[in-house]
Amino acid sequence: MRKLLILPVLITLMLAGCSGGDPLQGVPSGPPQSGFTTTDVLLSAGMATIEPETSDTLSSAVDASRFGVAAFDRVYELETPAGTDFCFNIVARGSGNFGLTRLSLGHVMDQGAMPAVGIESLVAAGMTVEAPGLSNQGQLVDINGDGFARAIIRGRITAEQVLLVRAPTDGGEINIGVRLKIGNVSAINLAAGNTQGARPGATTVDIYSSDAWQFGLPAIAVSGDRYSVVTYDGDPGSSGYVNRRRRWLQMDTGTGTVTGGDAESHSPDSGFWRDQEIAALGNVLAVAYTGNGELRAEVSLDRGATFPISDVINPNSGWGTRLAQIAIAPDYTLGVLYWDSVQGPTGHRSRLMLMQATPTGLDPNFTPLGYTWAAPEVLHDTGTDATPLLMHFEYSQGGDIVIGYGYTTVTPLPGTWSVLTSAYFRCAVKLYGGVWTDKQLDSEDQVTPADPHVCVLGSGTGMEIFYAYEKSDGIYLLHSADAGATFQQVHHVAVEGALQPSVHARMKGAEKRVDLLYAAPDSLGMALHNVLWTDFPASTPTTYHLTQSTVSAGGTPPFGMPQGFSINTLAWFGYDAVLDGEDVVVVHHEMTYDAYEFFWATGWGSMWQGMPAAAPAGGAGFMGTPPPIVLLPGMTGTVPAPDPAHRNQLRVTVLD
Repeated sequence: MRKLLILPVLITLMLAGCSGGDPLQGVPSGPPQSGFTTTDVLLSAGMATIEPETSDTLSSAVDASRFGVAAFDRVYELETPAGTDFCFNIVARGSGNFGLTRLSLGHVMDQGAMPAVGIESLVAAGMTVEAPGLSNQGQLVDINGDGFARAIIRGRITAEQVLLVRAPTDGGEINIGVRLKIGNVSAINLAAGNTQGARPGATTVDIYSSDAWQFGLPAIAVSGDRYSVVTYDGDPGSSGYVNRRRRWLQMDTGTGTVTGGDAESHSPDSGFWRDQEIAALGNVLAVAYTGNGELRAEVSLDRGATFPISDVINPNSGWGTRLAQIAIAPDYTLGVLYWDSVQGPTGHRSRLMLMQATPTGLDPNFTPLGYTWAAPEVLHDTGTDATPLLMHFEYSQGGDIVIGYGYTTVTPLPGTWSVLTSAYFRCAVKLYGGVWTDKQLDSEDQVTPADPHVCVLGSGTGMEIFYAYEKSDGIYLLHSADAGATFQQVHHVAVEGALQPSVHARMKGAEKRVDLLYAAPDSLGMALHNVLWTDFPASTPTTYHLTQSTVSAGGTPPFGMPQGFSINTLAWFGYDAVLDGEDVVVVHHEMTYDAYEFFWATGWGSMWQGMPAAAPAGGAGFMGTPPPIVLLPGMTGTVPAPDPAHRNQLRVTVLD
């Protein structure tokens, strides 16, 4: 077990545990009383956490006085060969997974000298910043989020560079020095995984484009001849993260026509959490999302033409409610999975929750007339303030439920500045009419994963479960042939930095076809890859790419600065996939951004305007009167044709 040296966090974090009872102990957390909620900051290369130095090796060698820094609180020494692609992540987390969480980046030293200009000097030295929530503050660029902020630093440098990473906290700030030295290949030089050929038989169509900086985090559902997609969008006329929208799109596969609608988003996040999901079956189209501390479901009974059901299904869910997932069972039962945060005697506790709704009746077309929601179930109580991973669940044809989920914890070691960062990967199964079984399938220390995923074949005690997840050394695929009683590892994608796997199994005639999708480093971006078994497990898996990242000269440099570069890449949480009979339908968001983009970014703070400073008085968890929700006008509105010049392209690819 390795230790990570880190500044003391601001709250006490406990080791993760599991509670099968205690259904609603503690009260939902209100918004922060004031200031920032950041508790810890980590650096990682791919999924692996980077350890800082044991002492300050940097403060005496650089002058950071213009940032008000006399000595760094923590130092990282990173190494890269000259002219070689590198990439590392900076992650800040807020207590309870909510509240204003900020990272600020500054350029302290360039080739041993203080840069003569502001933050734009970062690009001139060969680096760029990729993140939602950007705001140019002159000498610093801010990255803002709600309970979570993540910046990706990419580049190719020819001389030593020194960066400042600042994280404001409720009681002050943490100032971190990062030195990038020219030297040997190291963990930040992630190898590109795009050596494979293109997937044969794949067809791709562009369905939407946007110039808004808020665009992203797509999810997809299929019903009959309709592909339905939810994503976030924004104001294309604003160089900033304001006026965030929820965008809904629907493609008629017979005609190729794309229609849609949009409504305001009430979440103050700027694009880190995928908090809006969609599911479809027959004429039912259901969307679940979070915002203002609520969990809401909007349900259409006519495949998206209208949405007569708009329910705040858990108004006491609290401000730490995150990562809503939704699925529909063959009998039209709706299930919504989400994480919440409750305040107990020892601080925040993160819990995995499930709410289900049953139809009130069926019309002559066997479409539900309405829904009745049951009380929430606590599926897993971490016992600590954890960061949840994007989870996934499915109903089998027999009504069984399978859930793949995970989370990470940061635990201080007494008497030191050391902490243990741990990731846990779990699977919960409930056979129809039975009880829950929930087991840990794997764990890893010093890792920052993102997204376990499951799929099922069959039902009952012989149900097959495929479980995909990421670790520091790549993507793992597990398989169970006995409804989750046992699992065996069946594949390992040995690509460091690979993330966000999804797995899709189906019968294609007499053959069991399995597609494993994942994102992986590619040049100065990310690309989408695919492992295919034409007949699992007998056939040999073949790996393909579905997208490719590119780097080219371009962009608009500030006055007096050298020409920058443009990067085309798969965006953060930039794809989702679903089965459509024997095919896999993939929606993917490809983004082209200017390396100087953060220089042009303007204010972000208006995202938080109107957010209450604290939970209003009342009973435990009482959230007061929510702001009015503007329902989307179905999915029948006119949608402009995609513009290839836009920074964001939303595409659908079908894999046979």
